[in-house]
Amino acid sequence: MCIRDRSYFTNLLWTSPAGSSARAVLEQRGVDRPTADRFGLGFAPDSFDALKSHFLAREIDEQDMLAAGLLTKNENTGRTYDRFRNRLTFPIRNRDGRVVGFGARALGDEKPKYLNSPQTPIFDKRSILYGLDKAYDTIRRERSIVIVEGYMDAIAAHQCGYENVVASMGTAITPNQVASIRRYLDRVYLALDSDTAGQMATLRGIDSMRESFVDDSRVEVSANRMIRFERTLGAEIRIVVLPEGKDPDEFIRAHPDAWPEALKSSVPLVEYYLTHALADIDRSPNARANALRDIAVPILLEIGDAEVLTFYVDLTARLLGYGPDGPEEVRRSLRRNVSPPATRVHQPQASRRDGLTIDRPLAVDPERFVVGVILNYPMAGVEGLSHLRREDVIDARHRVILEQLAIAQGNFDVAMQALPDELADYARDLQTSLTTETGEPPRPSAKEIPNAIRRLAKARNDDRLRQLRVDLADAKRSGDTAAVEACTRQITDLTTTMPNLAPDESPYFRDLRSDQPVIR
Repeated sequence: MCIRDRSYFTNLLWTSPAGSSARAVLEQRGVDRPTADRFGLGFAPDSFDALKSHFLAREIDEQDMLAAGLLTKNENTGRTYDRFRNRLTFPIRNRDGRVVGFGARALGDEKPKYLNSPQTPIFDKRSILYGLDKAYDTIRRERSIVIVEGYMDAIAAHQCGYENVVASMGTAITPNQVASIRRYLDRVYLALDSDTAGQMATLRGIDSMRESFVDDSRVEVSANRMIRFERTLGAEIRIVVLPEGKDPDEFIRAHPDAWPEALKSSVPLVEYYLTHALADIDRSPNARANALRDIAVPILLEIGDAEVLTFYVDLTARLLGYGPDGPEEVRRSLRRNVSPPATRVHQPQASRRDGLTIDRPLAVDPERFVVGVILNYPMAGVEGLSHLRREDVIDARHRVILEQLAIAQGNFDVAMQALPDELADYARDLQTSLTTETGEPPRPSAKEIPNAIRRLAKARNDDRLRQLRVDLADAKRSGDTAAVEACTRQITDLTTTMPNLAPDESPYFRDLRSDQPVIR
């Protein structure tokens, strides 16, 4: 791939007279030469064919340049031209340090201000964290990661010696981005621009966001989904609150020694969300009841630890201005507002949370269901693992359990002995959680395994389709024809695949081929 030759941009940054504008930006932002060299920063000239001519002279095929996202093609004329023009360039590397794409900042008034490589076979911005190759060793050593929003935020942190910092490149944080490091994490810090974080206070439609990890291309707008992500990671997620109007880059450059204190003063995700989302609620009875039901309750129901739930029940009562009986009012609302979504088994079970007894259906998550059925029928399950796509299993615990089961060739007891005690206990609980007392619906049979795997694959494809449609809309707004084509092609491919993933009817889920529930 011609993307390996990134020295073209780097050489122009330091040797080209036209690169002075890019050098001026680096000087203005306080980025020194060693840091710029370490991150491979460069300059793309204001030309439609400079890069193209450079690579053609080296006998690199034009189609390779298109495939690498370095060129863009005009579909009307068929003409290809340089994708990055008059921009400061940032090579984007995977964890192993291989350049898989570029980000680029406009040096003039061009829009968008920041432009990334389009999605390619080797670049998917939803799966990459900028700077992870530089931060990986520190993350493992410190067991924490700081996620900022922009390239310059991460670069400023590294220049000042804070090397566990990576950037999300303006996208939503996804499990795929941290999949390779999740086992090393005890704590995740989100240090977002203050104007972005402030948008959390406007979040209202929580239920509609349950279908995706984020509702928009913002990390913080899907707080309840982030809480689920926190549980999957097994790490605590905290929000770094910066002074109004400051982004991490500005803050670190102005106060480099204050960064550790900013992390120390960070706020747990749930506390941050509730504090902002409930800050401006009208104290009238109806307004408070609505806020409690629509904003707080969906978040509180995601908390499984009784002690933690007690803290947030009390916090919610204070934020809404309730009196001494406020915590009990919050608990009553929790009881009233627990309602089963359509994808839950119609089998009541008692759930104890901080003295609350909640009669609720058993939640059936497609991934948990797959692993649970395989654990119930491990010999048949191991045979079915060849049909289970690794990327469909997001929870690291499930991956480890299935890997040990495969190593044990379906011997459940041997697999459990190889697991840490805590993980083995979790696996046993998951195994028994699918067995109901009344037999209605019945305990799943081994025949459910292929259906469950297809159902999970379809759920993951649905997630990918939703994100691709967001990316497609972004690409159309920015006029990125190559990205529009790539997204459209992937949407078509996924849509074509969908019918093959439809499982047989099941008493545990809605029929995916219609909108009618199987159980009535």
